Amino acid sequence: MDRAEPAVAYRFDAFRLDPARGTLRRGEEDLVLRPKAFALLRHLVEQPGRLLRRADLLDALWPDVIVSDDSLTQCVSDLRRALGDRAEHVLRTLPRRGYVLAAEVRREGPEPEAAATPAAAVPSPAALRRDSLIVRPFQRPDASPAASVFAEALTSDLIAAFSRFEDLRVVPSPAGQAVGLQLQGEVRDAGTDWQVTARLDAADGTAFWAERLRHPKAAGPELPPDVLQSLVIRIYRQVDLECFRRATLKPHAERTARELTWLGKELHGRGTEADTIAARGMFDAAIERDPDYALAYAWQAYTVARGALYGWGDPSGDAARDLSLRYARRGAQLEPDSPLCLARLAFTLAINGRWEEAVQTARAAPQTGRPAYSATRATCAEVLAQAGFAEEAAEALQQALALEPLRPASLRAVLGRTLVLAGRPEEALDELRWCAARLPDYAPCFHSLVVACAETGRLEEARTALREVERLYPGWVPRNFTGQWYFRRPGDAARFEAAFRAAGHPRVG
Repeated sequence: MDRAEPAVAYRFDAFRLDPARGTLRRGEEDLVLRPKAFALLRHLVEQPGRLLRRADLLDALWPDVIVSDDSLTQCVSDLRRALGDRAEHVLRTLPRRGYVLAAEVRREGPEPEAAATPAAAVPSPAALRRDSLIVRPFQRPDASPAASVFAEALTSDLIAAFSRFEDLRVVPSPAGQAVGLQLQGEVRDAGTDWQVTARLDAADGTAFWAERLRHPKAAGPELPPDVLQSLVIRIYRQVDLECFRRATLKPHAERTARELTWLGKELHGRGTEADTIAARGMFDAAIERDPDYALAYAWQAYTVARGALYGWGDPSGDAARDLSLRYARRGAQLEPDSPLCLARLAFTLAINGRWEEAVQTARAAPQTGRPAYSATRATCAEVLAQAGFAEEAAEALQQALALEPLRPASLRAVLGRTLVLAGRPEEALDELRWCAARLPDYAPCFHSLVVACAETGRLEEARTALREVERLYPGWVPRNFTGQWYFRRPGDAARFEAAFRAAGHPRVG
C-alpha cells in the first residue's frame, strides 16, 4: 500500500525536497531524479546525520524484492550527479558500511505556488530526539602535507564514529550560524609525534572541554581503533553532560523528550528510592511527549524493574516485572539495533526468568555496529554473570571500563559482583570497597561485599557490610529472585546465602 505523502518539505544545504510534489530544487532550478534515487534522498533527509546501512537502504527502497548492491550504488551515483558540486558536502559515504546525510535539515510546510519566503521550520519529534554535533575539520598550523593527511583522516574518523551514535545528529562543518555543539581542534608537529588538541564549544563559541593526546608519526596516519574509541567515548560523555546541563536550565514544559529522558537517567543513577520514583515521572513525561522515543522506554524499563527488585514505587513485585518487560520490548521494537535498548531488554528478560533469550540478547547488544558505552556493556555483563557466564562477563566488562575512565561509580559494583561470581572474591574486594566509599546508599554493592568478605575470611568486614544492607532494606530476607538476587544457577544463590549466614543474617532461607 502506498503511504500518503506528508505535507512537509525539507531544506538542506542549497536544496529543497518536496515529497508531495516529487520535486528537488536548487534555487529556482528543478533537478531531475529517477524515482528510486528520489526515494533514497527522501529516506536520507528524514534521518539526517545518522548512518544508514546499505542493507537497510536496500530493504527500504526495494521491499520484498531481491536486488544486488549495484542497484543502490547506481541510485547513489544518480543522486550525487544531481547534487553536483555540493554532493561531497551533503552526502558522505562510509566505506563498506553505508551513507550519512551530512547537511543540516529543516522541515517546513509545503511551498506555496507563489511563495517567496519559506515557512518557519518546525522540528519533528524525530529531530528532537538527537542533539546536533558539528564536526569541523581539524586545523594544521604547520601546513605540511603529512599533517594535512593525518588531520583529514582524524576528522573523517570522528565523523564516522559519531554518526553511529543513536542520539546525535552529526553535521560536518556547516556553512552559516552554528546550531549545536561544535567539535574542533588542531594537529601540530611535535617531533616524532603528532600532538592533537580536541575541543568542544557551545553554540556561542564558548569552550567547555579540551583534551590533548599524542600519536607517533611512525604509527601511520590513523589513530589505533582503541585510542580512537576511547577519545570518542570521552568526547561523547562531555556532550552528554553539556546536554544534561542545558536541560536543567529549561522550564519543564519546554523540555524535549530527550531532555526529560536525560534528566530521568541522572535521577535513576543516584540509586535511591525517592530518585527512582522521580525518574519514573521524567520517563513518563518523555513518553507522553514523544511516544516513539525508544530510549525513554528503555530507561523506564530499567527504572520500573526496581519495583520488582526493591519494592520501590507502584507497581511492584510480579506486576513490575511484567510492565518492565513490556517497556523494554517496546524500546527494542522502536530501535532494534540500539545497544541500550537491547541491554535493557536482556536485563528485564533475566529478572523474568527467561534466561535463554536474555543471554542471546545480552551477547547481541554490543555487536549491532553502534557504540555501546560502559553502562550498557555493564548491564549485558551483569546478565551474563547471573546466567552462569561470569568469566566471559568479567573479561568483557574490564575491557569496556578500560576505555572509559569517567564511568559511574556503580559500574565498579557490577564488576565486583561479576568477579565474585567468577570465583575471584579477592579481586572483587578492591572494586566493591571503592564503590562503597563513594555510594554509601547503593545496596547492590554491599550485597556483593558481604559475599566477597565472607569468602575471603574477613568476617568482621562482612558483618559491617551486612549492617549496611539491613540499614537500607530493613527486614529483607536473602532469597533468590527477591531483592538484588536473580541467579540462574542454584549454586550461585547457595553461595550468597552461605555468606550471609556466615555474616550473621538471622533469616537466610
